[in-house]
Amino acid sequence: MSEKPEFEEIRDRIQRHADHHGGQLPEQLALAWSGYLAALIEWDLVSVSDHERLVSLVPQLENDPAVEILLGTDVSH
Repeated sequence: MSEKPEFEEIRDRIQRHADHHGGQLPEQLALAWSGYLAALIEWDLVSVSDHERLVSLVPQLENDPAVEILLGTDVSH
């Protein structure tokens, strides 16, 4: 059984990626991190408060597919 990731570990990984790219995550990495964080909250591997804090480190992108996956979509339209 694997252990739940620690907030600090994930925060530091996000920050290292941002630092590597001049302090801001490029869009593709922001999308990847958004999806990764969505999976962690969905699978109850991070708390809601930790998820909120981690998401705040990732640039918010318009039409983020991870948000649509989390919230669902009305496929009848």
